[in-house]
Amino acid sequence: MNALETLLETTLRTLPPVLLAGMGGMLANRIGILNLGLEGMMLTGSFVGVIASYYTGSAYGALLIAGLASALVALIFSLFTIRFKANPTVVGVAVNMLIAGLSTYFLSVLFGVRGSFSDSNIVGLPKIALPGISEIPVLRAFNNQNLTVWLALLFVILLHYVFYHTSLGLRIRATGQFPMAVTTAGVNVKALQYGALVFGGFLCGLGGAHLSLGQLTLFTEDMTSGRGFIALAAAIFGKNTPVGTLIGALLFSFTDGVTRRIQTSGFPSMLIDMIPYIVTVVTLWIVEMHALSRRKKMLTGRASRK
Repeated sequence: MNALETLLETTLRTLPPVLLAGMGGMLANRIGILNLGLEGMMLTGSFVGVIASYYTGSAYGALLIAGLASALVALIFSLFTIRFKANPTVVGVAVNMLIAGLSTYFLSVLFGVRGSFSDSNIVGLPKIALPGISEIPVLRAFNNQNLTVWLALLFVILLHYVFYHTSLGLRIRATGQFPMAVTTAGVNVKALQYGALVFGGFLCGLGGAHLSLGQLTLFTEDMTSGRGFIALAAAIFGKNTPVGTLIGALLFSFTDGVTRRIQTSGFPSMLIDMIPYIVTVVTLWIVEMHALSRRKKMLTGRASRK
């Protein structure tokens, strides 16, 4: 592979965690709840995925269990925010702190180790070989990508179809902006919110499992390293649409790929590791400035008409 193909291959390999969690954040934003607990839900998927793979020896089963475990965490988040009317920001931060502590505790209790856990019994997720493209320039970067890469892209297509071609999608999109109108139409808004948050948590679990079973076959403390917040930024960047979130996730994954390439050139690693987070902050600032400019133009237009 040439440099371009290598960079594309790296971008695709690092895409699933940000994209899957980004879609989870997108669903939460659509129903009017800011989910800052994406990081903890991803970490749940990473930890439970490794444990399930170690005990079952099945990568597919581990992936499913990781998703379900994160969905359970999302359900707890939902209960506090919807049922008990707690502040979503506070609950999200609490979820992140709780899961970080629990993963460290159970790592010590179950395996007697701290920091990281790896074992030959951990089965990694399979890679998908695409016959016929291994010799095609650029396209060969898609060959032998992890299963979760294709699952993430499939969920983008499915959510786009649901959002814009089904009544369920219309209700979800309306819930965040006009919840009273949705209620008046006879739709259970709380049920929609529960469903969106729990399914979003399931997606976060798949993204977290990619980190521990796709890229590697081990678990380390704080394995997500802020990817949950980057995923939320990708959803905001993409204006809470499936395709937009994909574009945002590709941007951040591309930046991560460039970072990895630069690290091999002898630059200080601590400075290089800052690049994806700097890009996240700058991107959100640009998006917010653009939105602010549009609002000012709208207000100016209304004032001139009066």
